[in-house]
Amino acid sequence: MSHVWSWIVCDGNIDPEWVESLNSVLDDNRLLSLPSGWRIQFGPNVNFLFETHDLSCASPATISRMGIIFLSEEDLDMNNYMENFFNKLPEAQRSILEPLVSDYFLKGKILFI
Repeated sequence: MSHVWSWIVCDGNIDPEWVESLNSVLDDNRLLSLPSGWRIQFGPNVNFLFETHDLSCASPATISRMGIIFLSEEDLDMNNYMENFFNKLPEAQRSILEPLVSDYFLKGKILFI
């Protein structure tokens, strides 16, 4: 099933003990060697996503195999995304969806202008 894209999401701090095992997965050979001796071959349709607050424990070898995107709290302001979304809607849809999203999804935290 190489036509199905799969994402393996690793959320949390990078631990030097296990992240070094992933270096071979992040290389072109895409082979994971586990401490138990098992080997898992991943295809080109499998992607890895690491979400972490800190890269201080990651080695240069690991970092050089990744593309890094830095997002600050200001970049992730939900108000900006929702305002942009609502501005693209016709007024009839906007007048219905905006209060619902604000009341139920955002729990009234965000005031749209």
